[in-house]
Amino acid sequence: MSDDPAWDLAQHVCHIDFADLPKSAVESARRDILDTFGCMHGGSGSPGIDELFTVSSHWGGLAESRLLLRGLRLPAPQAALLNASMGHALDFDDTLDTGGSIHPGVSVLAAALAAGDSIDGVRRRDLLLAVALGLDIACRIALASTLDRGWHRTAAMGGFGAAAAAGKLLRLTPEQMLNAFGIAYSHAAGNRQCILDGALTNACRLARRRAPGCSPQFSRRPGLPGRATYSTAGSDFSSCTSRTARMPLCSYETSARSSGVRH
Repeated sequence: MSDDPAWDLAQHVCHIDFADLPKSAVESARRDILDTFGCMHGGSGSPGIDELFTVSSHWGGLAESRLLLRGLRLPAPQAALLNASMGHALDFDDTLDTGGSIHPGVSVLAAALAAGDSIDGVRRRDLLLAVALGLDIACRIALASTLDRGWHRTAAMGGFGAAAAAGKLLRLTPEQMLNAFGIAYSHAAGNRQCILDGALTNACRLARRRAPGCSPQFSRRPGLPGRATYSTAGSDFSSCTSRTARMPLCSYETSARSSGVRH
């Protein structure tokens, strides 16, 4: 392992193939996908979703990724925004209790669907692999983040899983994946006040964290580096979320972290 866990995670995501996944990881990913689709369907009529759809449609853009249950396509970041918002609107989506109650599935699946729709040749096993790895990354980081400073974990940490899933489908190199994690880190934000307020921002700001990097034009574009170091003192992610000097992210067999997720 290197001195920077982000680099280890980037190589881990890029070098794992479907055949490397244990059966438990595949089954966990399948179960999480079905559960999250159900939550998206259930939340599709929730207050605020129509308004969010109106705003996103007004923004316009390239019709590259499907918006579920609406019969149209939007730019990949906007499709991820709407699909993830529907998935978390009722707050019934998957929960990793031991990871501070992060909801990893809505972040990961929305990004994977948006990225997969915007490119050709994505097979079912490609989506399963991307989702399994995205769940793995999101859960690893949530489990390693032992210091509670009021972060909303799904908003602040789910984006790393979203970046992993989208980046895997987009076939990013380890260096590109590292940049994707850096971009996700730069967007990591969110507190829990919206939960107390019962505000839709609980759902839509989770989705907003998924938008960067969903589009292949964004993720692969030269000149958009986002590399960030995770293990140095100061403003790095470990200082914000962990009591240790270095987040213990890496036990590098691909165990199904998501097998502990409650649906």
